[in-house]
Amino acid sequence: MPILEKLTQQSQARHWTDSIPLEFHYTAGVAGEEFRRELRDNGRFLVSKCSKCKSTYIPARMYCPSCFIEMKDQFPIDKPGYVYSFTSVNRDRAGADTELPITVGLVKFEGVKGGIVHLLEKGDSDRLSIGMKVTPSLKNPSERTGAITDILAFKPISTESSSKTVEVGKAERWEVGAGENQARSLLHSIEESGYPVEEDEMTISSLRSKISKGELLTREEDRLLHRLGDKAREWRKAVKSSSETEPADTLSG
Repeated sequence: MPILEKLTQQSQARHWTDSIPLEFHYTAGVAGEEFRRELRDNGRFLVSKCSKCKSTYIPARMYCPSCFIEMKDQFPIDKPGYVYSFTSVNRDRAGADTELPITVGLVKFEGVKGGIVHLLEKGDSDRLSIGMKVTPSLKNPSERTGAITDILAFKPISTESSSKTVEVGKAERWEVGAGENQARSLLHSIEESGYPVEEDEMTISSLRSKISKGELLTREEDRLLHRLGDKAREWRKAVKSSSETEPADTLSG
């Protein structure tokens, strides 16, 4: 039946079942290829740094998403990461039930934007916490292929979620009550201010975890929180002042 011929009865319509083979190949890109090569050959993570805004990104990328300029400064980092968030699932990627829960987390690095989503080892303590320092567990060099699966998992290197280890019983504690409410209010103010926290992200993550659990802050942590609060207030003032500036008040060129 010609394709332009009008059908007058439903029984005239015909169909058949078949499949069309499709295959897709995605490249990692120039910066992505360099990131994978560094992971394969040296077991390190490659980052990119913007020469204009000075922001550092992981994984390495070619262009700064804020300044839209090419980032030619790339270098590996050796410092440990920290758990920004995590969850446990009972099914694998194919949807099949697993014998034991699988823990997946977002690992970030202090002073670096971006992060890596991967498996987390719970360690001997069988406990994970936000802000806990972790380091990658890699395949043997001869087994690496330059894939993200060259990382077996991230394993804890410290059970302390704080950026500074404080001996239990020796840490100075500040009083509960009004102080705890003040800490919650101050943390909320910092998060709502829009202050760019990349450089202090690990510290804020650790404080957020302790405050949400109702744990007491040490005096040092209290001072850190107030110092971040001062930065957030200055940031809010600067943003407000910038938005209120008239075009005639600015210099051209």
